[in-house]
Amino acid sequence: MKFLSRIFIVTLLISTASTTTWAAEPDPEMSPAATTTQINITKPQSQVENLLSYAKTFRGVPYRYGAMSPKGFDCSGFTSYVYKEFGYKLHRTAGGQLSNGTRVNRNELKPGDLVFFGGRGGGRGIGHVGIVTKVDGNGHDFTFIHASCSKGITENHSSESYYKVRYRNACRVIKDNTPPEIPVRLMGFDIADFTADRVSE
Repeated sequence: MKFLSRIFIVTLLISTASTTTWAAEPDPEMSPAATTTQINITKPQSQVENLLSYAKTFRGVPYRYGAMSPKGFDCSGFTSYVYKEFGYKLHRTAGGQLSNGTRVNRNELKPGDLVFFGGRGGGRGIGHVGIVTKVDGNGHDFTFIHASCSKGITENHSSESYYKVRYRNACRVIKDNTPPEIPVRLMGFDIADFTADRVSE
């Protein structure tokens, strides 16, 4: 009888052990942040992206003929001022700035390119200049930032009637738009020579 009782007790213990779930008590001093490591790497902006961001900080600055300062700009004064910040010296006139870069066809435009228009007096000459900020999907139309006589520093679209009939030419000043290298050490590995296209955003 005692032997049977012992068998029953052992069987009961085995059955209980097989249906019991044991959970480790969480360490109150261990925060979730301490158990999870998350590393974010921000893709560095290219030179053109930095230039356009800088140009847009002047939106709303009034137009002033012959001026070239944050207190006021004319069209070529604005483009000269913005490009100078990034080490590029442009001619002071809109027509002269066409020779500061490589001419590009309209369907080859990229953000950062200079675009040229005829002046208010008509004719085929160049009287106005702006900087492309966005190219439409059709590869033909674009948005540009410039010093407008009526609105100061603003953005307009090439399809607007005033600019559509006055478009003349374009040139590319910034030819190498490679982002700067990322000077960072990650998890003990030296990736200072990694460029932005090798690091996921």
